[in-house]
Amino acid sequence: MNGPTPVTDRPIEILLIDDDEDDYYLTKQVLSDISHASFNLQWIWKFEEGFEAIRRGEHDIYLLDYRLGEKSGLELLKEARALGCKSPIILLTGQSSTEIDLAAMDAGATDFLEKSRLEAAVLDRTIRYALQQRQYETQLEKKVAERTEELARANEALRLADKRKDEFLATLAHELRNPLAPIRNALEIMRIAADNPATIEKARLIMERQTHTLIRLIDDLLDISRITRSKLTLDLDLLLVREIIDLSLETSQPLLDKAGITLDLEMPERELKVRGDRLRLAQVFSNLLNNAAKYTKRGGRVCLKVTQSDSFAAICVQDTGVGIPPEMVSQIFELFTQVDRSLNRSQGGLGIGLSLVKKLVEMHGGSVQARSEGIEKGTEILVKLPLIEC
Repeated sequence: MNGPTPVTDRPIEILLIDDDEDDYYLTKQVLSDISHASFNLQWIWKFEEGFEAIRRGEHDIYLLDYRLGEKSGLELLKEARALGCKSPIILLTGQSSTEIDLAAMDAGATDFLEKSRLEAAVLDRTIRYALQQRQYETQLEKKVAERTEELARANEALRLADKRKDEFLATLAHELRNPLAPIRNALEIMRIAADNPATIEKARLIMERQTHTLIRLIDDLLDISRITRSKLTLDLDLLLVREIIDLSLETSQPLLDKAGITLDLEMPERELKVRGDRLRLAQVFSNLLNNAAKYTKRGGRVCLKVTQSDSFAAICVQDTGVGIPPEMVSQIFELFTQVDRSLNRSQGGLGIGLSLVKKLVEMHGGSVQARSEGIEKGTEILVKLPLIEC
């Protein structure tokens, strides 16, 4: 007889749990009349052995008699489902009863069949429906598990991002508050030293430095905000890499000198040209040099080396500073990430400089990567910008 496509190419493993041997031979005969599929029927007649077989889950489908001596198939069914068995279980009974049918479904039966109507077509359809339903359930369970895992990862990422944000806001509050105390003190000094020009000038210089600190912090925040909202525009021009470096050194050299750090500058003989925003690219390398100065001890060295790497200008800023823990190297360019590189936080800052560097470099079609061999091993930041041949 013709029938539907088999659910599996291998023989379908079926276990009949029935205390009547005649029912075993009847079921075997009915299955043999299904010509388009292969079945491997096994028989167990004891309740306990049947329960153990279901618990092991070695069969594709189970045919369970309603009566099993002193116990019922419903009891076995309930115990199997309570153990977490998800295999298809079809309950067989000698009589039709709505009450038994509902009880079977309530206990977790996949289907319910009357022995008196057990024909090849009916059993074939029931078995295949049960197997297909189990396949659908398995696929759904797999998708649910995958989705649950994805959501768990997403929730963990959100949790970490939220934690970094909270840490960042705490740092922001601290860094914004730091300049206010000197400014307030300077104002008080100016009030009580009205007849002392030297004292007033000293207070004014304090206020000027601290105001510049506030402006720098706010400018960084505004830049990050503009970039993340795609509101930052670049004023592109054909530039020499040398002039970008010179411009960045105008900002960073005083900080390096004040920190007692020696700068080694290595430039290629050939002029390298890129297309970019002069001020923004200078900001990139100023941030890198300032960062190197912040985390390098007095007497240390910072090397800024420019070379050509294929079709890119490669600008490397390497310091002899405190380095980066290996597990943090891949995260230092992420927004809100704070890396505790030793205890050198004397220069302050929000820790968003490297995130700003990465975003500005990528806006210029370039890339940036960090390398450090660990604590006290220094840090190397490599920026690559597309060269313009002309």
